[in-house]
Amino acid sequence: MERLAPLAIMPVIKHSEIVLDDTSAAEKPRLNQLYNLIPMLLRESGISYRSIRVFRDRIEVDDRKPARLSAEPELFICPHCGFVTPYEEEYWNHVKIHYIGF
Repeated sequence: MERLAPLAIMPVIKHSEIVLDDTSAAEKPRLNQLYNLIPMLLRESGISYRSIRVFRDRIEVDDRKPARLSAEPELFICPHCGFVTPYEEEYWNHVKIHYIGF
């Protein structure tokens, strides 16, 4: 977003939108100037996108949602009684109660 600083434009995040505040700018940025700048800003921010389009006085970016690394944590289930825990150490400590001598 440092590239917007020389233009005196401040990005403001509002829900799922980014509003550009140009009240301090010497001149209003042209829509095509911003349209050309957006792909570079997205790449620098590590944001992938499907498309960028101009709709009236707006620029809409169809961004890609980040992939979830793991939907659910791994669960350890005791085969003897059904005790469930996401912690391996807790699981092994529990399993010991089912065996004589531990």
